[in-house]
Amino acid sequence: MSQSELRENAFAILEKAKDLMLDLYKRRPHIGPFESKRVAFVGDTHGAFEEVTKFVLGAVSKEVDLIVFLGDYVDREPPNGLENLLAILKVFADSKGEKVVFIRGNHESPLTNYYYGFYDEVTVKLGGGAYEKFKEFFSLMPISAEVNGWFVVHGGLPGLPDQEGKMELAIRRPSEINEKVSLPDENPDNPIALQLLWNDPREMKEYDFLPNMRGDGIYYFGVKPTEEFLKGDNLKGIIRGHEVANGVRVLMEGKVINVFSSVYHGESAGVLILEGNEPKEVILINPNGDVLRLPYGQVQGY
Repeated sequence: MSQSELRENAFAILEKAKDLMLDLYKRRPHIGPFESKRVAFVGDTHGAFEEVTKFVLGAVSKEVDLIVFLGDYVDREPPNGLENLLAILKVFADSKGEKVVFIRGNHESPLTNYYYGFYDEVTVKLGGGAYEKFKEFFSLMPISAEVNGWFVVHGGLPGLPDQEGKMELAIRRPSEINEKVSLPDENPDNPIALQLLWNDPREMKEYDFLPNMRGDGIYYFGVKPTEEFLKGDNLKGIIRGHEVANGVRVLMEGKVINVFSSVYHGESAGVLILEGNEPKEVILINPNGDVLRLPYGQVQGY
């Protein structure tokens, strides 16, 4: 297929997915609630189309009712972010959003794409100016969702300073995200949106928020804000990606589950399976391609 044909095909998938996304989600940064009997959650894939996404959209898809992707489809290695993203969007569009739900990760942004590979990949494969189409799409992607009673986000809970400068929880329930964040937001520049994509959980009780080594305006959030947020809408917990893990990691006594589904870190890629609102199983795709299935109860925390 020539570059012009690849470009035309890629843009067709992107436009079809964008039209459906806007029709279904109405530019809302928080989407849902979604309810499905059996759900697969897939963390950061970072271009691992052959190694992870193809398996998920094939074998795993046949045994679940819904697949939820937690962001970070592009950048890093292997340099197949384009194929990875388009495969997910095609299933989303073809199923009218009934089989796949996706949210934005911190790597769906020009803040990272110019430095971690996706801009260059798209330019080489599709030609000059092609990245602008993807940048626009990323700016409109939902940032969080509610699925089977779980809050689903790429990064974590946001905090903002009160009148005395002390960091406090910026949202008390998911619906507040639609009141305090608006789309499109390219980078994003809204501090709540930025933290939803970038923040990380920590098992700390003495502090609610601490500065994160990832950079300015990014924080670690602790046990207290997590419990306060979950109590607001009686949520089961938080399912998120963003941090490297050997497949799946459980934090805060099960209130936070971290799913990481890439291969560039040299460890296993993980897929979390929920039955109803209960975590049931973890699928691990080892670096050599072997697939291991474990009961959720065998997954370890920090």
